[in-house]
Amino acid sequence: MVTLVPVQPAHRALWSGLVTDDPAAEVGILGVPFDGAASYRRGTAFAPARLRELTPHLSPCAEEGTPLHLRICDYGDVPVDLDWARYFATVEDRAVEVLRHPLAIFPGGDHSVTIPLMRAFQRTHRRPWGVLHLDAHPDLCDQFEGHRWSHACTARRSLDLPGLAPQHLVFVGLRSFVPEEWEFLEAHPEILYFTARQCHRQGIEAVARSVVKQLHGAEGVYLSLDIDVLDPAYAPGTGVPEGGGLTTRDLLELIRIVFQELPVRAMDVVEVAPPLDSNDITSFAALKVIYEAWGALQQKIG
Repeated sequence: MVTLVPVQPAHRALWSGLVTDDPAAEVGILGVPFDGAASYRRGTAFAPARLRELTPHLSPCAEEGTPLHLRICDYGDVPVDLDWARYFATVEDRAVEVLRHPLAIFPGGDHSVTIPLMRAFQRTHRRPWGVLHLDAHPDLCDQFEGHRWSHACTARRSLDLPGLAPQHLVFVGLRSFVPEEWEFLEAHPEILYFTARQCHRQGIEAVARSVVKQLHGAEGVYLSLDIDVLDPAYAPGTGVPEGGGLTTRDLLELIRIVFQELPVRAMDVVEVAPPLDSNDITSFAALKVIYEAWGALQQKIG
């Protein structure tokens, strides 16, 4: 009797079989499984592991059929440390290594992990640099619940860094504010922002073109993607879901234009909370964005 052993497709491996040890790989990945700064429901610390677990089930191609051949160097995760300051210092130092690649991807973690990641970015990239912050919330609190490193303070901390001018900070998808954040935006009209309603009324391509125009001239762009920029229908697994958000389709169109026309050098994907998810909808949405970003980058660099 002959026993047939099923032959697995080549992509049934981490990151769809695109992983390499080559230090010259086009993409570096570093997970930051930390949710100690979440102000409501936690679970984002599980996201880097869950995203990796799902990647063997994704084909290595962009959505219009273009095969992906980018090389992915995965540096694993930054081990969790109960000393918050020491952990963020470690994240910053580890991120510097990953930022040597043309594109760095950082799966979080709650949005506070962007604070040390952007510190690493400003250490490794020429000025001026820019930030595109995709989120339901502007994260512009100077302190939140007594902490300056809360996930509600991410964008405010970015403005503390040398090389980031307010006019090079752009928000897309906003639809929830605390008074301090709204007052800050009113006091800094040079900061460009689009609410989710504006995205709906103007159309996502028009918004994307405005983003490109605003960030033109930046030597490098850091893209921070809080998955709650999506409507909860498309991303239910997050700590603070806000109705009325972007569709996955709109987010993919925005990502494609931004990656093709701006020097995006790093992207974090934060606030994905697998324990709060349904059927991995949110994790798969995050991965779709990552893979389409790779497709846009591959098309750009040839």
